[in-house]
Amino acid sequence: MTGQRHVGYHGMWVEPEADPRPAVSPEGELATIREYLSNYRLTLGMKCEDLSPEQLASRSVPPSTMSLLGLLRECVDGRTGQ
Repeated sequence: MTGQRHVGYHGMWVEPEADPRPAVSPEGELATIREYLSNYRLTLGMKCEDLSPEQLASRSVPPSTMSLLGLLRECVDGRTGQ
């Protein structure tokens, strides 16, 4: 199809060289969950870094009251144990 829009790099939205997430395979259950959570936080941060405060604070889809900013706060609270 002509004019079809291709998004990202080989199906990803960041160039592999610029991706801060490590491409390692952790050993063990605890290392795996820590790596997963770390990559999740990095991905969320990458997706939010160019958004304005208004975009971060806007609600996703009614009836949800969660915004990206709220999701970021949840990640921080979970990480700091608050």
